[in-house]
Amino acid sequence: MYRLVLKHDVGAQAPGFTLKGADGEDVSLDSYRGRAVVLIFFAGGYDAQAVKNLREFADHYQRVQGSDAAVVAITPEIPGKVKTLADQLQPPFAILSDPDMRVVREYDVYNPEENWTWPAAFVIDKDGTIQYAFRGASAPNTPPVHYILAKLLQMKEGKAPAPAHART
Repeated sequence: MYRLVLKHDVGAQAPGFTLKGADGEDVSLDSYRGRAVVLIFFAGGYDAQAVKNLREFADHYQRVQGSDAAVVAITPEIPGKVKTLADQLQPPFAILSDPDMRVVREYDVYNPEENWTWPAAFVIDKDGTIQYAFRGASAPNTPPVHYILAKLLQMKEGKAPAPAHART
């Protein structure tokens, strides 16, 4: 039997990053400090399931905000494609471009067979600790929005698990 060892999983500190948004401005994870963040990794605008998942997050964004959280979506697509997708979807959250896949690799969602990203989501609490991690094996595996919303509510109510290093 083997055990998959991931660099960043539940209980770990989420690594920081700065990437370009659809408007060309830098967006950093640190700019959300003090709020929970739902960090979504998706293939790109060409993936119908990923776009459907982004729309679902947009449709439920008031519930996300009600949990004092924000959504940030990351794709390896180039900035021009990210802008096109953002113009098309008009999401209430940032879509960021990671064309060199530095952040994709850092979060262990890099798919070496396709040289792209696996669908994934991380729920990061206001202190920067990963409280939930979803890594899909392939499309159409997308992060379950209903579960993430429930996780955010659980965190808001103070029922989130303690970081792994603090558990006894």
